[in-house]
Formats: sequence, structure tokens, C-alpha cells
Amino acid sequence: MSDKNYDVIVIGAGCGGLTAAACIAKEGKRVLILERHNAPGGFASSFVRGRFEFDVSLHQLCGFTDTAGLGDTRKIFDYLDISDKIKWTKIPDCYRLISKRSFDSAVDVTMPTGIDEFINALENYVPGSKPSVTRLFKLAEEIEASTLYFSDFDSKITLKSLRKILKEHGNFVRTAPYSVNEVFNALKIPQEAQNILNAYWMYLGVDCSRLSFIHYISMVYSYVKYGSVVPKLRSHAMSMALAGVVEDFGGEIRYNSHVSRIIFKDGQAKGVILKSGEKIMCEHIICNCSPTTAFGKMIKAKDLPERAIKRTNARTFGARGACVYLGLNRSPEELGIKDYSVFITDTVDTEKQFNLMKSIDTNNALAAVCLNIANPDCSPNGTTILCLTTLYTDNCWANVEPDQYFTEKDMLAARLIANYESATGITIHNSIEELEVATPVTFARYTATPQGTVYGYYGDDWDGIIPRIMTEEADCDTKGLRFCGGWDVQLSGMSSAIASGRNVAFATLNDIISTDKGDLSDEK
Repeated sequence: MSDKNYDVIVIGAGCGGLTAAACIAKEGKRVLILERHNAPGGFASSFVRGRFEFDVSLHQLCGFTDTAGLGDTRKIFDYLDISDKIKWTKIPDCYRLISKRSFDSAVDVTMPTGIDEFINALENYVPGSKPSVTRLFKLAEEIEASTLYFSDFDSKITLKSLRKILKEHGNFVRTAPYSVNEVFNALKIPQEAQNILNAYWMYLGVDCSRLSFIHYISMVYSYVKYGSVVPKLRSHAMSMALAGVVEDFGGEIRYNSHVSRIIFKDGQAKGVILKSGEKIMCEHIICNCSPTTAFGKMIKAKDLPERAIKRTNARTFGARGACVYLGLNRSPEELGIKDYSVFITDTVDTEKQFNLMKSIDTNNALAAVCLNIANPDCSPNGTTILCLTTLYTDNCWANVEPDQYFTEKDMLAARLIANYESATGITIHNSIEELEVATPVTFARYTATPQGTVYGYYGDDWDGIIPRIMTEEADCDTKGLRFCGGWDVQLSGMSSAIASGRNVAFATLNDIISTDKGDLSDEK
């Protein structure tokens, strides 16, 4: 048994766990991170093939601006004093959307950053859309203000505060129960404009007929108003900066440390047992992995409240990721690549696309990211890094027989490359120097996410961000144990995981204060 005393143990050094531990360490508490891998970051890491360094998953980081204190991610990094310690590069445009296959009329649009620029571009593509889209972004501005208000609201709801909320934040309350499509229709946004506005849905993995309007428009507003960034030295630069904060403030990180059991006694977390057999006692644990994994493999069934088991079993694993990483031996200019981010879809109907993505055979959608457009120095001169990412909305890779797995990987690469070439008119297959393929099986192996999901649980209509926020404290059935990262209230995405880590850290600090007060009361 370890003879060290810790205030908090964090299981997993993904972005959520690192942020949580960094905040806790900065507040003067003794924190220990236990990470099964030999490096921090989880999905926020990179790997090298030949002369190319590929980012595992980060496409764009929203909520980070050039101005201190502006944007949620920027505020967190400012608080941790690492905003200026990471070298950033700004993404030039929001996205390009191409849908040319078989279900809809052809769409090929490029959307810029900046509210006015975005609205004017949309009006150019869909004449007559400007009034309704202007109302949409005005509503998004109100929702941003409401979100800031509620994030600072720490008092009990009274009749007086309720009246203030309804008066000053009525549109937040009015739109909270509705999906993206429902609000867009209520605003009378033309369908052609909705098709373009819905492009970012793949960053959340839920179709717009079920996706929370408030969650989606908050993300879109952040991307359009503030733009987005990526670290010049890949997302691993963020992971290392966060790990540095933990250690600078006296926290401890132990790599190659696999937690096999979370100890509970009388409904209270008491510590962990490592795969090595070492036992470390601590009554406040933050888990940067899925509740399904924690409850199914790490906690004895007798120690789990029935409510926690039912809630977890009711949820559905989110979209599973697959990626083809390409190192090309020609420059973007030589190849004709001009866009940083391109969404290529079978259909602009997000519900139809979601259903097509349930099967390997019917899924042709992808998001293509050329890092060189934002960061020209990311690869050797005269070369290009291009990543083609797709999602599967069901566990279809479980049906692949082991002896067919590598054949299926090759077919996935060929399919995505052909789809990219067909949609953009850009030939890349004869310029491939390095090629690596990651399937949901790959992500499951390296990150231990169930079924290789990259999006936590689906943010479905009954389990979206608003229902999770409303039931957040009620969900804390396991005393002393909280979850952070893509499985938490903020749902998935790196900026969301970072925000989750911050929020769960301060909730845990409040737990510690409450426990200390209880101990003092007991002494009295």
C-alpha cells in the first residue's frame, strides 16, 4: 500500500483528466494522476511515420482566441498560465462543404470566419437567407450571454431569480428543449441554408433532428465568431503543457500505471488498486474514462447504486472514429489543395447521413483536413499532411472477421481516398509516401474507449447537454467519484473535455470542502 496521502486521484491523463488535475494542483491540493499509457494526452497526442508527424485526432480547437479572457478554452488556459506557452496557428476559414453524390442537389460552399462574413457568404449561396440567419446569430449571442450567466449562477433558484431568468434569458429557456432542426424551422431559415449551417454536426456525431439546438449553436457561434486554432506542435503540446502545470504545482503523474479496481466502502470511494497490486487510498476520485468501463470492470456490482447502473445502461455509445493519415510527397500548391477543412457527405440530410454511417458498406462521408493550410511548416518542404476521417454510428466493425481485418482497412483507405478525389477533383493517390489507417478497433486498443467511440455517449434528445446539466448533481450516485472528459456533461470534443476537466475539478474541490466541514461537525 502506498504511504503517500493524496486529496484527489485522477484516473487517466486525457485532456479532461489533465485539466482537472492541473486545476486541483493549482488550488493547493495533493493530486495524483494514474495513466496506463507511457505518455499523457489520450486522443490529444501524435505519432510519427517516416518524415511526417500526424495528430491523432484534433481537427480544430474552438473557444481559444488571440485575446486573453475571450473564449472558454482560452479562459481555462489563462487561469493555468499556459495560453502563451503553446505555439498556436489559426485556421483560415470555418469549412468547405461538398455534397455531390446521389441524394440531393449538388452543394459546394466555403464558409468564412466572422459573423458578418459568414452571413453574407450564406446569402450569396442562398439568396433571401440573410434576415433569418441574422436572427439566428443574434439568438446565438443571447445564448452565449445566458450560458455565461448560468455558469456563474451558484445560488438556489428563488421566485425572484426565476423572474430575472425568464425576463433576461427567456430565449435560452424557450429553445433549451428543442433540436437544431426544430429551431431552424421556427426561425424560417430556408432549407438550403439549413443544409449549410448543419455541416458541423459531424463534430458532435448526432444528427440535427435530435441534436440539442443550444449545444450545437454554441459550438457554431464559437467557430464563426472567434475562429479556431491548432497547436503548431500538434495537440500533444497541449497535453505536455497541462502535465507541466500539474507537476509545477506539486502534483504527481505516474505513467504505465493501470488502475484495475476502484475501492468502495459503504457507498463511498476509498481508493484504487493498480494492476500491479499496489493499493492507494483516497476518498476523492476523478475518472477520465467511461462510466461503462468503470462500473463494468473497476467497481464491484454490490457497491454500485441501482440508479447509476440503470442510467449508464440506458445510454448508447457515440460515433466510432476511423482515420486515414496521409503523408504526400508533393506540396498543397502542387496538388491543388486550398482548403484546411472539407466536409464531404453523401447527403446534406443529417438524419439520412447518420443512418448511412451505420454500415461500412454505405458510409462514404468524410472530413478532410490539410494541416499545411494552417501550418505550412508542419511537414518537410514540398510535402503535405492530409487526414481523412469518417464516423460510424453503430458498432459495424465488430462484424469484421479477424482474418479480414487488414483487407477491410485497405478497403477503407481506398474508399476514403477515392471519395476525396471524386468530390474535390484533386488527385492524391499517386503522391502517397506514408499511409496509416486507424479504425474503431485501433482507437479501442490505444485509448481503451468501448467499441472505439470517439464521442462518449450519444448526446441524444433525452441525454443531451441540457438534460445532463439539469441532472448533474443527481447523477452523482457514487459518493467521492466523478467523471470528466467526453463522457461527462459537456459531451465530446477537446474543448468540451477541457471544460469538463475544469468544472469537475471545482466540483471535487467543493466536495473536499464539504467533507472537511462534515469532519469538523463530527468533532464538535
